[in-house]
Amino acid sequence: MKHLLSLFLATCTLSSLSAQETVTAALLYEAGLEYGGDELLTLQFTNGEEQVMLAGQGGYASIGGEFRLANVDYLALRATVGIKYNTTAADNANIAFTRIPVNIVPHFYFDEMIHVGVGITAHQRVRLNGDGFTPDVDFAGSISPRFEIGYGGCALTY
Repeated sequence: MKHLLSLFLATCTLSSLSAQETVTAALLYEAGLEYGGDELLTLQFTNGEEQVMLAGQGGYASIGGEFRLANVDYLALRATVGIKYNTTAADNANIAFTRIPVNIVPHFYFDEMIHVGVGITAHQRVRLNGDGFTPDVDFAGSISPRFEIGYGGCALTY
C-alpha cells in the first residue's frame, strides 16, 4: 500500500509539473544562400571560362518549428528540414549538387531580437548529378556543428 501511495504522489507531482510547463510551437521557415566548402569539380566551358563548384555553396529553403517552454522565455529549440541546391551556369547541361539538410539548434535569446544558437546539421541524400558530362555521385551523409547568431528574423550561420 505504501508503494502505491508513493507512486500515486509521484505521478501527481509529475502531472503538476508538466501541466505548468506548456510548450509553445511556432512555424519556422528559412531561406538563404551559402558559400564555401571543398572543391567538387571544375567545369570548362566552350568559351574558355571556368566554373568551380564548391561543396558548401548553394541556395536553400527549409521549414520546421521553434519550440519554447512557457516559463523559460530565453531558450528555444529550432528544428528544420529542407533542400539545398547548387547548379552550374552551363546552357547545355543540368549539373546539380543537392542535399537534404536537417538542423536541430538550441537558441539563447538575450532579448526579443538578439539570439545565438549552437547545434547540429545533418546533410542527407547528398547527390551530384553530372547530366552525362561527369559521373553521378552519391555521397555519404554527414553531421556537423552549426553556429548561428541573429537579430530578429535574420541570422548568420556557419
